Amino acid sequence: MRALAAEFLKLKRSRMPLWTGLAVLVYSGLNLAILPVVTSPESQSKMATAGPVFAKAIAAGIYVPTWANLLHFGPQGIAGSWGVLVFGLVTAYVFGREFGEGTAQTMLTLPLRRVNVVLAKMTVVAVWVSGLTLLSVLLNTVVVALLGASGFAWTHVLKSLTESLEVSALLYLTLPFVAWFAMLGKGYLRPILFSLAMMIFGNALVTTGASRWFPWNMPMHVVGASWYPIPPSNLLPASWVVAVAAFLLGLGVLIWRTDHADSAL
Repeated sequence: MRALAAEFLKLKRSRMPLWTGLAVLVYSGLNLAILPVVTSPESQSKMATAGPVFAKAIAAGIYVPTWANLLHFGPQGIAGSWGVLVFGLVTAYVFGREFGEGTAQTMLTLPLRRVNVVLAKMTVVAVWVSGLTLLSVLLNTVVVALLGASGFAWTHVLKSLTESLEVSALLYLTLPFVAWFAMLGKGYLRPILFSLAMMIFGNALVTTGASRWFPWNMPMHVVGASWYPIPPSNLLPASWVVAVAAFLLGLGVLIWRTDHADSAL
């Protein structure tokens, strides 16, 4: 508990929570500009000729500007674009700042088990990620309201919230690997590059059969991806087993790396 209190205290004067919140705000602003274009009849006519998959999506009404459809772009954005990068940045900051600010030696020589520090930092990341997710749902709801979409119902907002939290939870299960790269690289660069590489590789893999087994892609399959497009579908129990196993493996190597880190940094 002392380690956890110390980690939250470190954020008291940090501007990084503000910057990550602004990143979510910018994404919502882009939605405000892009969604009217994407959902216009002219754009839908052009997309219908882009291939049979897009034609099927248009026929199913995925791009019709309703509350249900437009709110669905929120969790899709977390799953396929900014979630991987921003959540990775959060993790890189929480674990890499000790090296960037020169406090790693103090952290590693404190009279407490290093695993407590790791768990405290992962808890801070979980709270931070949850806060960004809730902010995203709020901003996306405001955006859809400003666009004047039809068919409002609180059930659509609740569904968007539920899907966003599920997507964020799946992405959180991948973050121990980002933290491991921060400890391994003793800073921010490696974990950020790793997050970027996973996003690029995942997007290249998304139309293959292996995509459902790749932890970074599982969120996209839960909520779908309108830009490919791929339809949403429930994850198989085996996929959840893979996701949890990846989390435990990542957490294990992270704790091992922290326990064996040289205190003379």
